[in-house]
Amino acid sequence: MTSVDPGDRLRLLFDWAHDGGRRLALWILVAIVLHAGAYLLFRIEYPRPEPARISDAPLYVLLPGSPEAMRLAPFLASADPALLSPERADRLILPTPAIPAYKPSFAATTPELAPLPDPQPRVLPPLLRDFGPVPIADTPAPHTAPPFPASETQIVFSDSLRSRAPREWPKAKFTTRPGDQLAPARFLLAVAPDGRVLHVLKSHDTPGADTPALDDASSRLLMRLRFQRGGDSQVAWGAATFYWGLDVKREEPH
Repeated sequence: MTSVDPGDRLRLLFDWAHDGGRRLALWILVAIVLHAGAYLLFRIEYPRPEPARISDAPLYVLLPGSPEAMRLAPFLASADPALLSPERADRLILPTPAIPAYKPSFAATTPELAPLPDPQPRVLPPLLRDFGPVPIADTPAPHTAPPFPASETQIVFSDSLRSRAPREWPKAKFTTRPGDQLAPARFLLAVAPDGRVLHVLKSHDTPGADTPALDDASSRLLMRLRFQRGGDSQVAWGAATFYWGLDVKREEPH
């Protein structure tokens, strides 16, 4: 490893001075070109404001004594700023505005109004009335107990389906919640000519609370029924009414 004399380092650093300054002039020229390019590249030039051209607006002159000048005279007199000066504030008298010449059509003719009916005397009922003694039944009406339900649930078809009632019945399990009212449930049926049940719709014309568990079991039972064949080739509509019996179990749904 060779060591460099400090005098040689200074000679190498200022070696450009031995060639007459041409290298220094070249570097100065390059720096000027770079500065000029950076100035032109990054310069922000704003648009110069140009004054707007004055448009040639038409100027109208009202002749003194013309109808237009006479029509605007009250407005110009009331809009005079000298009227509001402190010297003339106490003598301020505003001119009466001109009455327009237009008159509406309904101001000339008055429509004819129908006469009011004669007032009828208002008769008020007396404040106190004598109704007499209130009738009270001697003996209370006997309470008729509801009929005891049958042991098994009965299904009654309407006249249109009674003659085609199925001969075999599938097994069904009817379950409802404790406390539900077992009102009769009625369903509308659509039976095909070959005996198949096409549609089952719940009818809401029978009173009683809704029992979803019984309605679902009844619909599935009716869909599995197989009616006897009919004589016609059209779909027969009818009704099936369920009269619930003692075979309906009372238990909470799982």
